[in-house]
Amino acid sequence: MPLVEQTRARTQELFQELFDRRGIASTIEVKAFDPNAEPGSIDYVAADLRWCSGLALGFGYWINGEWDSSSWPSCYARDEDDLITAEDLTSDGDPDGSPPEFLGEWWIAQELADVVASDKLAKILRSDHYWSEYRNMGGPEIASTGYGLAAAALAEATDGVVASFDCAFDIEHNGETAGQFLSWWGDAQIDWYGPESFLARTAS
Repeated sequence: MPLVEQTRARTQELFQELFDRRGIASTIEVKAFDPNAEPGSIDYVAADLRWCSGLALGFGYWINGEWDSSSWPSCYARDEDDLITAEDLTSDGDPDGSPPEFLGEWWIAQELADVVASDKLAKILRSDHYWSEYRNMGGPEIASTGYGLAAAALAEATDGVVASFDCAFDIEHNGETAGQFLSWWGDAQIDWYGPESFLARTAS
């Protein structure tokens, strides 16, 4: 499992590179913290903490020294509920069910079968865990960009892929490598929100 610090630092690096390339005069800082800390306190994670199943964190985004927003990366163990069962298969009553060849497979197998190379998909399906990264619905531009960069940082570190099943982006991008995803994600967010949205809100 990669270090949380590796994910945090790479997310920050990707964000700053995006700002610099687009001529946005902001400095980004990403901080990893425990979202379950006592109210009124911030518990930043130790530099030697590694990701493990069940670990849920917050990534806080500071722009020019001012906190802006947060996203929420988590690592989950795959369990029996993630497997395709006989009840999920195509039938007269459920024509949109799963084909029989996916019986017993992780449900993501069907979603990625036609977009990920077979050897890479086999590696993904052997894994007993996965990551999820989200930001609050309708949240600020910074977190709405950063959570994609954090997902890419994790995919990069684990030779994984990025996918969304809640319309965070077009399904044609599901199964992309970190490099493929990064080739468009950051620019698309800046183009959508406008460069001025990525400046510190308290800037004079």
